Amino acid sequence: MPIRWFLPPALVAFLVLALPVPTTPQQTGEPVVMRAATHIVMVNVVVQDKHGKPVDDLRRDDFVLRDNGQEQKIAMFALENAGEAGTPASPPAGLTFTNRPGPGSAGVTVFLFDELNTRLMDQQLAKSDFLRYLRDLPTTERVAVFVLGDSLSLLHDFSQDMASLLAALNRHTNRVNPEVAASQSAGVSSNSLTGDRTTTAQWDGFLKSSNEPYADYAETVRATRTAAALETIAGHLQGIPGRKTLIWISGGFPIQLGLHGSVDSIPQSDPGSRQSSRLGGRDGAKGGGKAGGSQSNSAASNSAAAASSSSAGELPGTGLPFESDVARAIRALNEADVAVYPVDARGVMVAAPFQADRASYGKRNKPPKAGSTQDFNYETLETLAEETGGRAFHHINDLSAAIREAAGDARVSYSLAFYPSAGSLDNTYHQLEVAVQRPGVKARYRPGYVATKDPAVAPSLTEAIASPIALAGIGFSAHLDPVDGGYKLALTIDPHNITLEPKDGKWTGSLQFLVVVGKVEQLTTIPLSFTEAMFRQIQDQGLVMGARVKTPPGTTGFSVGFRDMPTGLVGTLHVPL
Repeated sequence: MPIRWFLPPALVAFLVLALPVPTTPQQTGEPVVMRAATHIVMVNVVVQDKHGKPVDDLRRDDFVLRDNGQEQKIAMFALENAGEAGTPASPPAGLTFTNRPGPGSAGVTVFLFDELNTRLMDQQLAKSDFLRYLRDLPTTERVAVFVLGDSLSLLHDFSQDMASLLAALNRHTNRVNPEVAASQSAGVSSNSLTGDRTTTAQWDGFLKSSNEPYADYAETVRATRTAAALETIAGHLQGIPGRKTLIWISGGFPIQLGLHGSVDSIPQSDPGSRQSSRLGGRDGAKGGGKAGGSQSNSAASNSAAAASSSSAGELPGTGLPFESDVARAIRALNEADVAVYPVDARGVMVAAPFQADRASYGKRNKPPKAGSTQDFNYETLETLAEETGGRAFHHINDLSAAIREAAGDARVSYSLAFYPSAGSLDNTYHQLEVAVQRPGVKARYRPGYVATKDPAVAPSLTEAIASPIALAGIGFSAHLDPVDGGYKLALTIDPHNITLEPKDGKWTGSLQFLVVVGKVEQLTTIPLSFTEAMFRQIQDQGLVMGARVKTPPGTTGFSVGFRDMPTGLVGTLHVPL
């Protein structure tokens, strides 16, 4: 018999938890068991041979996975091959909506077209190359496109309709970008009326120093807004299984990342420590395995070295820290298994500070020459790519070719997972090492993770539902049936995102449920309590709830959301009418 909660007659007339009639479970060759209230760490690994070709015939026993030097049992293992045709996802039935689009094949590709950190001229050139790449894709390819400007917007979500994506991108107008120019405090050239050099120098210094606070403010806006956008994208992709590739078309950050080793931080990179850990990983395993990230990368994560730097995370002249925002975004991307592939929208740049000499596509990704001023754009994009297991593409003119290479980099990858012990969740940064026991191969993966029970993306339900972009920490679908005065909802929730713990012979938990219609909202806390038979049944068929939402005349849509109280994971959905 369904369990019923009767709520105040505001937005939701009733809410019903509907449990399917228990049936005899069918035996399968390898039963899938959900571990409730446990923490799991996912590590995606790209393995290539000496020619750069993907290796697609490895097995679980070919990998050795270490957490802070301690070998871990690989609890889950999967080969993800985007080249294999998957089962196309059926389009939702009429009046059925979901916050998890569910692409029909492995290897999800998402694009972030960054108009906040890219000059208008570079935006126009990058958009032309981006359109050329999209036109060459199969019409059934599933991609999503975000645009970052004054805020983050989802230009086109996952769909098999490539024509609608091209039309949406063609309609989109590039954004005039004041932030990049404002964040660069250019030198002032002035002439004193007296002709005195000392007076001229003092006047120039005054004008330059007067501009610095505005430049610092513009840098703050760029850094924090971009970090928030990456975090939101991670939340949107969180529920899609397997590796996700985020291709970030951007002019980058003119800011050096100095990330400390705290629970909300990624440690500072240190070439020496990455090199030593990588050598140790090779010596400890036979074959061509490596540890701590890409074999071609020279930077490493070292929390001890990071702790000695106290000012690296402050913007010049402001004292405002931003590193925790960026580090939290990296955590969110890693927890959602999203690898970042920045593509420098500036293309090839001629000799100047922060620039490189002209180069062909074959000479891409070359860092600035020794002796030139350090290019923080280059360094920051490299750091974001490395910390998430991706690659950065710089100093190239053919952006469509770079995008194609980035999208194809992880067409074949391996997902490894392990359960860290409860005692190892110590709120510190842990270094990961993956060794592949086969000679002549290279492995690339994220170098570490923050060992904490708390997810990186855990906003309040009210904050989350206010965002126009749905979060998918809790995946669910909603089917609408029109009734007098509103709609009857059938909500099906992914039980793997809900924490259920054994207590007094029952599986218990707690959910928050929020409905927003216009400016009116209603929040309800739902206690969960299931017998063992119900628990198993829910795992197989999902957690089904019913609700009736009142919609006044003229309502164009409403929003619903859930929050798992023990973990803070959130799922939201905006329903158009």
